[in-house]
Amino acid sequence: MKKIYQGEFLKWSNIFFLIPLALAVFNNLYWYAMVLLVVFIISYDFHFFNQAKDLYYLDVIFSSILMLSNFILLFKGHLLLPYCALAILCALIALFFYFRRAKRDYYLNHSLWHVFSAGVCIFCLMTFLSII
Repeated sequence: MKKIYQGEFLKWSNIFFLIPLALAVFNNLYWYAMVLLVVFIISYDFHFFNQAKDLYYLDVIFSSILMLSNFILLFKGHLLLPYCALAILCALIALFFYFRRAKRDYYLNHSLWHVFSAGVCIFCLMTFLSII
């Protein structure tokens, strides 16, 4: 795959975060929707502008806030199965691609990191929404 197409896939893989964003808005979880929106915007800008260093730290900070938010949703959802298990499975797969990206095919692996991270968000939301 040519490098230009690989970079485009990386940019557009952030679109998957709009699924949990829409789910959060639809279910009136505005605090979580706001976290997702900020992460989406920063991450998309970071990859769109060829990974500008000034956005890197914001990306890391808000991605960490998103991870903390996902833990909150899991615990407030009483770790309800099967969604909790699916969130953990997506997290493990996402971590596999995150650490693999440094070794080879950065664009594909980082794109899959985005896809499975969005899956984590969806299943953490589903865990919480199953309780309320």
